[in-house]
Amino acid sequence: MAVTHGASGTGHTDFMRRTVVPALAVLLLGLLGGCASIEAVLAQPTPTQAPVSSVPSATMTPTAVPTPAATVSATPTPSVTCETALTDAEYLDLEDDGLTLNPDVFALDDVMRSVMEEGFGCFWNRSGGDVRVWYAQTEQTAEDWAVQEENLIDEGWTHIDDPLEGVLQGPTDNDNDYIPAMIHRDGTTYYASYADFLGSVTALL
Repeated sequence: MAVTHGASGTGHTDFMRRTVVPALAVLLLGLLGGCASIEAVLAQPTPTQAPVSSVPSATMTPTAVPTPAATVSATPTPSVTCETALTDAEYLDLEDDGLTLNPDVFALDDVMRSVMEEGFGCFWNRSGGDVRVWYAQTEQTAEDWAVQEENLIDEGWTHIDDPLEGVLQGPTDNDNDYIPAMIHRDGTTYYASYADFLGSVTALL
């Protein structure tokens, strides 16, 4: 019985060895395969999340800057001329007397000539007659006029204040037909071949 037991035990042992070892080997291979699978999974690159595209900022539409309305410049006041310096009534009187504006102006005296140098002069006459009218004006400072006024007084000019206050009249010892007169007002000096004519200057009224 003992021998049979021993042989039987040995055969059982051999049977267990033959059965367990291969099973363990299979299990070990399975575990190793699983590890390999895990490593393979771990080794795979982690999918990178696609970059979130930045939301484009709202495009600012430039606001049109309103163009300022063109400045309408006032019509410049025309320069005073021989055709505009006097009143309409005076121009009619000159016409009625047959006097016409002569473009060839010659100065009545040195005083008129000095006025014309920085300003302008006018001359009306009629053909076949000896009636003539002279007029001139220029821009002049009050200081310069004061100096000229003193010089004129030294030469025999006098204040007559007629037909306007401030009129200075030339000496009467040369030619009583043409006694020039002058006046200065608001930066302008006026000259005429007789004092009453200054009463027809538009700027002096």
